[in-house]
Order: sequence, then C-alpha cells, then structure tokens
Amino acid sequence: MVLIAVLLALVITLLAGMGVMRAVRNGNVMAGNFAFRQTAVQASDRALENAMSEIANRIAGGTGNTGSSRYLATIGAVNALGVPTAIDWTTVSCTDEKGAVLADCAADNGGYRVQYVVERRCLSSPDLTVVTQIRAQCEYEPRASSISPTTISLRYRVLVRVRGPRGTENWFEAMVSGPATT
Repeated sequence: MVLIAVLLALVITLLAGMGVMRAVRNGNVMAGNFAFRQTAVQASDRALENAMSEIANRIAGGTGNTGSSRYLATIGAVNALGVPTAIDWTTVSCTDEKGAVLADCAADNGGYRVQYVVERRCLSSPDLTVVTQIRAQCEYEPRASSISPTTISLRYRVLVRVRGPRGTENWFEAMVSGPATT
C-alpha cells in the first residue's frame, strides 16, 4: 500500500514539474517576443526622427514637390492595410535598428531592417507659394495664423516598416505637421 502511495506521489510530482517547465518555457518565449517588439519600437522612433529631418530638409530646400523612394508628394490609392500602392518597398532604402545603411534589405540576417516613407497629405501638387492652393489641395492644421505659406502647417503621414528576427514585421504610423515652405 505504501509503495502505491509513493508511486502516486512521484507521478504527481513529475506532472507538476513538467507543468512548471512548460510555464517557464512559455514565459521565456513571451519575454523574447516583448524584447523584439521593444527593439522594433525603438527602431521606428529613430526612423521617425529621420523622416522629420527629411521633411524639414525638403521644406527648407524648397523641394516639396519632388519625389524619391522615401517621399510621396500626393495622396494615392491604398491597399487593404492602408499602405499607399505607389510604394515599392524594394526601392526604399533600408537601415538597421542603429541607423546604419544596409545594402540588401531583403536578406534576413537576424537583425532588424527599417524602412520609412513620408506621404505629404495633398490631393495634387499645389504651388507652395499660394495659400489658397495649399488650402484647397492639402490637409493642414486649421489655425487663425495660417495666412501664409510659412505659417500654414501641412500634414505628413510617416509609415515605418520594421522587419526583425524570425520573420517578424511591425508597422508604425505617425502624423506630423510642418510649414509648406520657409
């Protein structure tokens, strides 16, 4: 009788130990996923800062209407995810989570690959020196002081795509404002 009780206690102990091992393993997986997510958020913050610098340089340089692989001057059609269909992610330059430029963004080398695109929220390309055109064709911040191209604040949407280890992918979006011209 004692032998059966001892064997039963051992089986219960074995099952409890296996349950604890599984809980610890699941906890480690969740902690790893959280760490991946936090690193992706930090990488997207860096990309957003770079995008805001690009917006400022375009405004200061007067190149608001010219395009690049990271800049859309007008609002276009979007896919089911809300991402503009005009974006060809294979042509958008890519950096790692620390901001270093990567030559091949398609290669998953175990690190993070960060890309961003700035979309100026205009239906067409207005003359950025004419406030009435800006108001008619662009989204802007409505303020009483919005009476000249240097005081009106256009809206820009920044889309950030972060791909990470193990095939993870995170999307971030931010709306920022900036003057139409300097």
